[in-house]
Amino acid sequence: MNQISEILEWFNRAVPSPNERNFWIQAGCDAEECAEALAALGLGEEARLLDNVAYDLKTSPEFFTVEGVDRTALLDAICDRIVTGIGMAHMLGMDIQGALAEVNRSNWSKFVDGKPVFDENGKIKKRPGYSAPELWRFVKEEGQ
Repeated sequence: MNQISEILEWFNRAVPSPNERNFWIQAGCDAEECAEALAALGLGEEARLLDNVAYDLKTSPEFFTVEGVDRTALLDAICDRIVTGIGMAHMLGMDIQGALAEVNRSNWSKFVDGKPVFDENGKIKKRPGYSAPELWRFVKEEGQ
């Protein structure tokens, strides 16, 4: 199974019948990850601004709607973010395929008896026994 199929399987198990609220929570999670990338690049103020947007999306999804959204344009942007993310990893010599496999392993460790447990905001909680991804193995240090 390829990494995208494994990620989709994880989401199918986690949220088998997604609704609009689930979408906005996921959009908030996506924005939060973009904020983490900005912070890792040393862009703290920009990261804080985006993190505020992420928080609003995750905690107040009832204030947002997908009505009238150009879904083709949205899918294009999502695909472009996947491609550019892979490109960023490539430019720094990172093993993105190995890292994705490790993140998938870690995500599955969040489940309890094969099922997700959600927090009050609809995000999957990290259970006791959760195993964080060990991504250092997939990073090539400068000068290598």
